[in-house]
Amino acid sequence: MTEASGHHTILVVGDRTFAVRVDHDQAPRSMTVTVTMDGRFEWTFDEPGWRPLSFGAGLDLPYLWSARELIILPRSADSEPEVLKVDEDLLLVFSVGTGWLLVCETSVRRTASGIETARLDVPEVVEHAAWDGDRLVVRDSAGDEYRMRVQGDRLIT
Repeated sequence: MTEASGHHTILVVGDRTFAVRVDHDQAPRSMTVTVTMDGRFEWTFDEPGWRPLSFGAGLDLPYLWSARELIILPRSADSEPEVLKVDEDLLLVFSVGTGWLLVCETSVRRTASGIETARLDVPEVVEHAAWDGDRLVVRDSAGDEYRMRVQGDRLIT
């Protein structure tokens, strides 16, 4: 399943199969991402290519992200992918409740229905983020830690 110019990844979420092909043969620092659902439905995205494509899933909700976009894949054939753009590099993305928690290079953002509802700016570049129970712990390049939890559309520190 590998082509000379690209890389294939298979993602299975619930009863859906997604074949993801990434081609880097375009302009510098960009990539073409082609997603095929169940071998029949296909979407193509032009994405920034300075960070690797990353994948996530939460309760039958498949998603992937590039340096600047979160792509939420459909759960059924009668839906289209949703794309959420950000103005800062995405490091990690978590599906939380009815929205998203985006860990960016110097911030953590809560979004719901495509709208940013809360944000915590971090003074230095984020180096690591992980869940500790119901709190997200973010460590920056200065070694400082920030703990937060999601409460509805808010971030509580």
